[in-house]
Amino acid sequence: MALQPKLIACGKRVATFSMAVRFLTGPAVIAATSIACGLRGVLLNVAIVQAALPQGFVPFVFAKEYNVHADILSTAVIFGMLIALPITILYYILLGL
Repeated sequence: MALQPKLIACGKRVATFSMAVRFLTGPAVIAATSIACGLRGVLLNVAIVQAALPQGFVPFVFAKEYNVHADILSTAVIFGMLIALPITILYYILLGL
């Protein structure tokens, strides 16, 4: 990731879209599938908060290895780490944990 020429290697629009997908759509999909599987109460809330946690750098390593959208993953990992704490705290407060 440090070899990227710019901090936002994929562009501002793609970075914003990927962050929205990561932190809004991810927890929504987990909520829907968890409810379909029968999770309720605190376990459901914990699953949603875990879905809002940042991704690690392993997906970037695989993207770089297989030459598939490494610039988008690089930006997603960097900004995901930066904004994950406030977003996770927000989900934690909204879900009442």
